[in-house]
Amino acid sequence: MSNITMKMKDGTAREFKHEGRPGGGYTKRLKAEGAFAVVTDEYDCKTYVPAADIAEIIETPTRW
Repeated sequence: MSNITMKMKDGTAREFKHEGRPGGGYTKRLKAEGAFAVVTDEYDCKTYVPAADIAEIIETPTRW
């Protein structure tokens, strides 16, 4: 389980926080696809962010 924060080149930040889903075992996932960073949520909805706009990506676990 993880939280994903994207620091954008324009100084803003986009946060994708773990929300969980009934049944457990579901979380946000991060993947690189070509020129995009793709965040998939607990219900398999995807957000594509152009890699050219991202300065840094931080992925932190919600549990140790």
